Amino acid sequence: MNFIVNVLVASWDLLVDSSVYILFGLIIAGLLRVFLNPGSVAKHLGHGRFISVFKAALLGIPIPL
Repeated sequence: MNFIVNVLVASWDLLVDSSVYILFGLIIAGLLRVFLNPGSVAKHLGHGRFISVFKAALLGIPIPL
């Protein structure tokens, strides 16, 4: 029983520590959704060719930083 409580406490602590980053990501995603036209995003990143994957990788590099 003590193990389950420790797992739940550790999970809660992890959720609390990451909540700031989750909220920040949701806010950025919402702002991108409001200010970027989905047609232009699909035009640049919608094709399965090399250049689209390259552009997506360049745009995604700063995310973990």
